[in-house]
Amino acid sequence: MKQILEALPQLSVIAQTDANRWVEGITRHHKQRASWHAKRLHGIGGSEMGALVSFYRGESSSGFSTIKEVVEGKLMKRLPSFETFHMRRGNALEDLARQVFLKKSFGSVDLAAMHALSIAAKMPGYEFMVGNPDDIVIVDGKRFVVDYKVPNTFSDSIELDYEVQLHHYATLSKFAGVRIDGLILAKLDIPPQLAEYLTKNVANIGPQRLEELAESISRVDLPGCRIVLLPVELKTALQAELLAAGKDCWNDFVMKGLVPTPGQYGKLELKGDVELNLARYQQQYVMAKSGISYLTSIANQASSGMAELLDDVDFEGKSLPLSVVGVKPNGLDSTRVVNEALLRGATEEELQSEVRTYSVTALLGEIQRLGGQLDNQELYEAGLDAEKAEAYLKEQGVDMATLRKPGVAVRISTKKEDKTVSRHYEERAAERFGAWIDESLISNQGEESDFRVDDPSAETNMPIEIETGHLSLALADAFQASVSIEEQESHYPMRAAPGLR
Repeated sequence: MKQILEALPQLSVIAQTDANRWVEGITRHHKQRASWHAKRLHGIGGSEMGALVSFYRGESSSGFSTIKEVVEGKLMKRLPSFETFHMRRGNALEDLARQVFLKKSFGSVDLAAMHALSIAAKMPGYEFMVGNPDDIVIVDGKRFVVDYKVPNTFSDSIELDYEVQLHHYATLSKFAGVRIDGLILAKLDIPPQLAEYLTKNVANIGPQRLEELAESISRVDLPGCRIVLLPVELKTALQAELLAAGKDCWNDFVMKGLVPTPGQYGKLELKGDVELNLARYQQQYVMAKSGISYLTSIANQASSGMAELLDDVDFEGKSLPLSVVGVKPNGLDSTRVVNEALLRGATEEELQSEVRTYSVTALLGEIQRLGGQLDNQELYEAGLDAEKAEAYLKEQGVDMATLRKPGVAVRISTKKEDKTVSRHYEERAAERFGAWIDESLISNQGEESDFRVDDPSAETNMPIEIETGHLSLALADAFQASVSIEEQESHYPMRAAPGLR
């Protein structure tokens, strides 16, 4: 591996510390394929090219990787991805997919073409083009580049990364003087449970059994048990595009030791209807939060009021004026209960918990008494600190945005200029909900005699109407009441509220 790394064309721009960490990481995590990964540093492979094409098209990569990750890998700033089960499934079942494909297509592997491709000299100016196709196959007298996939969930779509990958291998074939007539994406469609079982046990399945399974799948040829041959149009324009993307990336970034920073934007540009709906959701959020804030304060005041009125009153088990609101004494204070029991003569043995947990202090004392070493690393649970990992990545200049959890975090802004907007909505919520609460109070709904305890119909005939409708509608009404007629006629009414810009 040392000789392979010393021959890297970009070696002069790779930091020694990055190289040391890369070698250490490869040895630790990818020892069995260390040489293979080292060879991949010499150029751009088929599975990486899709990310480059997406970048130079100005599109976000949604496939195998991003251009930033590709370049970081070539500069030894990033280790190869750890093998996932999906990756392991693809590698483990590739031979099964090949056998099913050959049986269904009545094709044969073009060994001469594969050999010619493996020994071909590099095209001057495009030495960065590396990689080997899964297969070059002769079908009905025509030569096809074939790529095998074993997806977890089958679809007949041809993803950009797969299309670019096949064109990448077709271009390498052209450089090697091998004529290619077409491209085929072959997807093995089998149930996830079967794929999982085969992936875990393929090493124990003999060649004959594997061939019998391939024969069965090709013979059944039904959804869930088949190989699907998806022809991919060979486009010379896409070949030219990937060559240009690869050359620019290799020369402008890899050979200069620079890492691209895609996705750097200023103002968020959105289509009119998207921006409008986003502003509406933001408005609904602040209105709802303002209403919740006001109502929460009212509920807390009511709770404190009830506690004050019922202080020193034995009301447990007795009915209160409104059954819709449950009021009970707080639960027992466990510490006070235990202390009271001890004060009244209970022993600790009587009160001993049935659930036993170890005392860490006592355990450490016992270990030390027996001559054990408290700093023995085997006594500690192994764990990785996410905060340390974050600090390390930031020191390396890694874009942390790609590592965020999905979704968004929403909160009310605390900036000084935005507090005026928040107060506006809180005041409007207080006016609307305050009026609703006041007009619904018992004293405003009937005579006090209607709610006497001795009135047998008090509980069933209370003139308190159940409020209907949606909170958002009530808030919308409150908001609309505060804007002028001219503003209501605007196509963008939410911009009438302060702070919506």
